[in-house]
Amino acid sequence: MKKLSIESQVEEAAQQAGGLLRSRYGLWVLACLSFAESALPVPIITDPFLIAYILADKKSVYKGVFVTLCASVLGGIFAYTLAFSFYEFIADRYFVGVIGEQFFAIVDQLQEGTFVVTLLGAITPIPYTLVALGAGFVKGSLILFIIASIIGRGGRYILVGWVTYMFGEKAIDIIRRRLLFISLLCIVGAFVYFILHK
Repeated sequence: MKKLSIESQVEEAAQQAGGLLRSRYGLWVLACLSFAESALPVPIITDPFLIAYILADKKSVYKGVFVTLCASVLGGIFAYTLAFSFYEFIADRYFVGVIGEQFFAIVDQLQEGTFVVTLLGAITPIPYTLVALGAGFVKGSLILFIIASIIGRGGRYILVGWVTYMFGEKAIDIIRRRLLFISLLCIVGAFVYFILHK
């Protein structure tokens, strides 16, 4: 028996959850999944669940995208805040002396790239939770983190919603190809940004 990848397992789970997503609790289920994907380091991908929700009722595309975006950004803020709180605990105890000076020098550099790194994590398959935790841990700008999250996650979910509305069940394959292309562009763009700002 062929072992499914995590992505395939998530897609299969989304199909099985179709009935629940079609129920009156569907929007709440979608919101909880989106929040969990952003707030916790768990192997959940929201996109297939958003697709399943929209396929159940194409008129709900705007509502689905909006709720998914809001829940995702709130989850990211939760992860950011969690890491921000642990920052004080860890930094004060373990990063002292010369090591502390080097650590805080790295933190300063990462703070400057909060927007770009967050945008990269929000759009690409890079786990957004890890980006949110990293931004919080290095005390990156919360405002820039939120703005980048809204732009990145918003762009991604609008793309998913539009493609699903237009192409129906073929959406997953189309989105997978488009996200790969967009991800490569974002990674190249981020690389150029950091090279130019050295």
